[in-house]
Amino acid sequence: MIQISNPDRSTWAELCARPQVSGEGQIETVASIVADVIANGDKALFRLTQKFDGLGLSSLGVSTAGALVDSALANAILIASRNIAAFHTAQNQPIVEIETTRGVRCWRKSVAIEKVGLYVPGGTAPLFSTVLMLAIPAKLAGCTDITLCTPPQKDGSIHPAILFAAQQAGIEPVFAVGGAQAIAAMAYGTESIPKVDKIFGPGNQWVNAAKQLVAADGVAIDLPAGPTEVALLVDETANLSFVAADILAQAEHDTVSDVFVVALDGFDTVKLLAEVQRQLALLPRWEIASEVVRRARLVTVSSLDDGMDLINEYAPEHLIIQTHAAETWAERVVHAGSVFIGPWTPESLGDYASGTNHTLPTGGAARSYSGVSLDSFVRKITFQRASQAGLEQLGPHVAVMARAEQLEGHALAVDVRLGMASRGATVPETSRSAFVRRITNETKITVQINLDGKGRADCRTGLGFFDHMLDQIARHSGLDLTVRCDGDLEIDEHHTIEDTAIALGEAFSKALGDKRGIGRFGFTSPMDDALANVALDLSGRSWLVWEVELKRERVGDVPTEMFSHFFKSFCDGAKVNLNVSAKGENEHHIVESIFKGFARALGMAVAKSGDQDVLPTTKGTL
Repeated sequence: MIQISNPDRSTWAELCARPQVSGEGQIETVASIVADVIANGDKALFRLTQKFDGLGLSSLGVSTAGALVDSALANAILIASRNIAAFHTAQNQPIVEIETTRGVRCWRKSVAIEKVGLYVPGGTAPLFSTVLMLAIPAKLAGCTDITLCTPPQKDGSIHPAILFAAQQAGIEPVFAVGGAQAIAAMAYGTESIPKVDKIFGPGNQWVNAAKQLVAADGVAIDLPAGPTEVALLVDETANLSFVAADILAQAEHDTVSDVFVVALDGFDTVKLLAEVQRQLALLPRWEIASEVVRRARLVTVSSLDDGMDLINEYAPEHLIIQTHAAETWAERVVHAGSVFIGPWTPESLGDYASGTNHTLPTGGAARSYSGVSLDSFVRKITFQRASQAGLEQLGPHVAVMARAEQLEGHALAVDVRLGMASRGATVPETSRSAFVRRITNETKITVQINLDGKGRADCRTGLGFFDHMLDQIARHSGLDLTVRCDGDLEIDEHHTIEDTAIALGEAFSKALGDKRGIGRFGFTSPMDDALANVALDLSGRSWLVWEVELKRERVGDVPTEMFSHFFKSFCDGAKVNLNVSAKGENEHHIVESIFKGFARALGMAVAKSGDQDVLPTTKGTL
């Protein structure tokens, strides 16, 4: 290792420079490969695989079905998958609406990138862990079309651990193609490999050059990546064996890997070098590791303040801190891809199974890039909605700013609305409307309701009969109702019906507002052989009385037990008192009469039928 003692800050930039990888003719070569794939598709991929890998493949797609690994590895992959899923699931942030000005609401929503490409290196080591690191968050984000490419082995097959990891992540098939040609195939599409919108994954210099090239042509990539690297910040409290092992864990990747050690004065560098040599002899990949160790830098500094400043200058992909009060010093990190704190946290944990993502920025890119996360697989879309009052308050300021930028059209888009408002000829906008978004691990639901509508309904929950009943509510009450529910119907109907009812109740309550001037009570309804009596009170108190006997297991695609649960959940969400009794011969008619009766009662209860300034209660509040 190259030892440097207390270097002057003026030399830090040079000291932190990574080894240069020879790229002579690289861009031209990669550009020709990309052009060949664009022009010739699969034919080019077969030809280039023969040229670079010496393999004459007959097909590119490989099924993951039946992929087997030994039980210990299978169990390890499953545990890692669980942790990666848990960590990335927690990154799914709820939508937060902000009222920036009274009457102006803004929010941001994450929308999955539908088509993504994942590159998994095969090279000198089959990085099946990269499958988990990329495919799991892609699935969690909601990406619908996921393409995975990886180089074939010398016999033309794909390593079984890669196939097993892909199988666990739900990726099928896997394409046996590597190098720059794989990046080109995913960027532009071939007969076998679909075109994607964003490409993820590490690779060698040719792969990364191809990613940079296609990125210039409009295909998004995760981050600029080069050879892997690790930095260590250590003091006299660090365990020498641990430090040596961490150095070699990174050094064994590739001869162009980089190791940067910053040690406090008093750290025994002589014993460290001896321990590195002892452990180096134990590694099967010792020749690769020894080349990296030979040019690794071991820098001693007089204070941990200087050491942390130097680490931030280096901006490592991986940073290991083994010092006294390590977590305190970790708070000082501003440039790093991923940080490993304390003696019992080897970088290997993050590479495989702690849950954090190991696809990280290298070469100092940690100054401006983050590692791959759930956010990497989504686009952020902003939304805003203003009421008339909101525009009246904020619009004049917007017009002033637009005219200051000499954009008269922008100002007029505000002025034409304000002018109409000043003349009293406003666009009708009900005050008794609401939008509710409810997202759980089981359902994603939006409900939009207008109590002063025209009985229009557009309800899509994945349950046909349930949609039909929701339509009845809108049609026979006169309110407008739009429902979207993406629920876990592969498990059961319960969550979809229950959560939709809760969201509907919340939307109803929100739209109803302070309840002044409403009828409050509602009653009804017959349907052929069936008779339903539905009494409703918008009391502000949740209660359900259900006197209905249903003998069939299902009506349509809805379990009959869920009808009472729907109304109970609605009552909870809307704070409504509801009494339902019904009887008849045909249970389809019984259920439909209940929903129609409920709708009529609802319409009666929300109707403006009294003094608009008076609450229909003697209590003074509802």
